[in-house]
Amino acid sequence: MTEVPEHLLQRSRARRAALGLGGDAGEASATAPVAAAPEAAAAAAPAAAAPAAAVATAPAAPPPPTPVAPNVQAALSRKKIPFWVIPVLAALPIWALMYALTLDKPAGTAAGPLAEGPTVYGSCSGCHGPAGAGVGAFPKLSDGAVVKGFATVADQLYWVMEGTDGFKAAGIATYGTSNKAVGGAGNMPGWKSLTAEELISVVRYERETLSGEEMDEAKLQEAYDGVLAMVNEKFPARAAEFEAAIAGWAGLPPDA
Repeated sequence: MTEVPEHLLQRSRARRAALGLGGDAGEASATAPVAAAPEAAAAAAPAAAAPAAAVATAPAAPPPPTPVAPNVQAALSRKKIPFWVIPVLAALPIWALMYALTLDKPAGTAAGPLAEGPTVYGSCSGCHGPAGAGVGAFPKLSDGAVVKGFATVADQLYWVMEGTDGFKAAGIATYGTSNKAVGGAGNMPGWKSLTAEELISVVRYERETLSGEEMDEAKLQEAYDGVLAMVNEKFPARAAEFEAAIAGWAGLPPDA
């Protein structure tokens, strides 16, 4: 800082005194800013540098979080299977096996004529009714009607196999116990295309289930003997087939 000469200071004091501004006090106040300026600048320098240093040393803001896909969020928020369920699920196959082994096996059911008869009769129900009540001109089979119409199983079986056209071709004008006219109550199709098991099954079903015929072992054996005699006479080429079918049912009760 430059020093002010003394004679200039004296002149300044005199001038200030003449103006009523005071002497030494005014000089001190005039010269104070000059002396204080370097100190104020020195004090301001750290203050100004402080924000700059703070800005320079401030940590960078963290990047925004990556958004989670909806399916991932749903998987994370889904309820988890309780830990105790895992051993339970693992033991289920063992429990199922033990349960199955402890069940009683169902008794085998022997196949017989009355077991197959309802299925075969499905082809007859359109003319004779589901329960054998008859439809229009076609005759009734239920409530003893078919047993009255045919005295034996063999007679009915012969009519079922030949039908209206077969009887006409053989020159037979009537059928059954009541000697009904062939073709007088509708046309009966022939069912020779059925197997021996199917033919005997449907005839027995119509007689015993629909018409209520009671068949004990003696009557059943008599019926089978009559069937074999009729087949040997009318259809000798199929005798072996009928013999095998009847032999397979030998000893079965009527409702087998």
